[in-house]
Amino acid sequence: MSQRKSSRWGGLWSALPSGAAAILAGLAALTATAGPPPLDPGPLQVHATAVPLDPGDPSRTQLGPLHFMGGLWLRADDPRFGGLSDLRVSADGVQVVAVSDCGTGLTARLSYDASGRLAGFADALLVTLTDSKGSALGQDDVDAESLVAVPNGGLEVGFEGRGRIEEYGPGFAGPARPLAAPAGLAACGSNGGLELMADVGDGRRLVICEERRKASTTVPAWVGRGETWEERAYPLSFDSNSGWAAEPFRPTAAARLPNGDLLVLERRFPPLAARLVRLERSMLQGGDALEPREIARLEPPMTLDNFEGLEVRQDERGRSLVYILSDDNNCVKTGAVARRGVQRTLLLLFVLTS
Repeated sequence: MSQRKSSRWGGLWSALPSGAAAILAGLAALTATAGPPPLDPGPLQVHATAVPLDPGDPSRTQLGPLHFMGGLWLRADDPRFGGLSDLRVSADGVQVVAVSDCGTGLTARLSYDASGRLAGFADALLVTLTDSKGSALGQDDVDAESLVAVPNGGLEVGFEGRGRIEEYGPGFAGPARPLAAPAGLAACGSNGGLELMADVGDGRRLVICEERRKASTTVPAWVGRGETWEERAYPLSFDSNSGWAAEPFRPTAAARLPNGDLLVLERRFPPLAARLVRLERSMLQGGDALEPREIARLEPPMTLDNFEGLEVRQDERGRSLVYILSDDNNCVKTGAVARRGVQRTLLLLFVLTS
């Protein structure tokens, strides 16, 4: 969800439960600070503070089949930091790359304690994403929302707004190389566009929009590659007591599990919550509607924010490690004024135990 979208949240506080309101209440009082970022953002100092799964019960570690392995609240005084919408983590768990709403890529190094819990975030570097001519992206083209790592070290980035897919070299090296995308992306609208892109194997991608232009209980999805895409429908989940006119859970990110199934992250606001669902690999064949199955839900009083990024990797013990990243909507776009609210950049780590 981009900074443009966050502005529509202001009139919705009455719909929030008290726990979610406490988490996000300061969003309505943003403070302006000076300055557009330079063309070459470069390194920055990021402060990492440990957070529990449940602030009311710091000893809690289990969330359904997920076992909590630490979390970090990431902060930087630099207004260029924030807005992180998706991430990829190296096979050894050390290197992390992410993309932001403000047209930058981020690279950094993760560290863990002796028990394997997430403990540190260092050597952060911001890289300006470029267009096919090597120039910095225009202000209306910077909203990077999804990220796929390819075997040659390249990085495919999905953009919302003017929906498109661009490929960069290792470390987001430009210029960008435009890739074919589903022709139907225009049906999603500028503020509900290409939110999710995931590797589903054999070079294929799953692409999902966050919204349709008109009210619907599903959002557009496609499976394919190159010029060949099969259109699908991804269902939106509504709480049974709220009705379909209320805000549903919407897909924001996905990552492939070792057996080929997909783990999908969904986010709802208001009221604030997130959930993880499993999409069996067999559902990615054919043209039927997709049918994800919920496995875990994050909601107050748990540590919670605008979760938009998801990654899965296997460790040396064969366990599936799940990383969840939140978008704080606080980065500054080129030529714009930086704003700071109370949303947080959170990076949480879990082991999927079944």
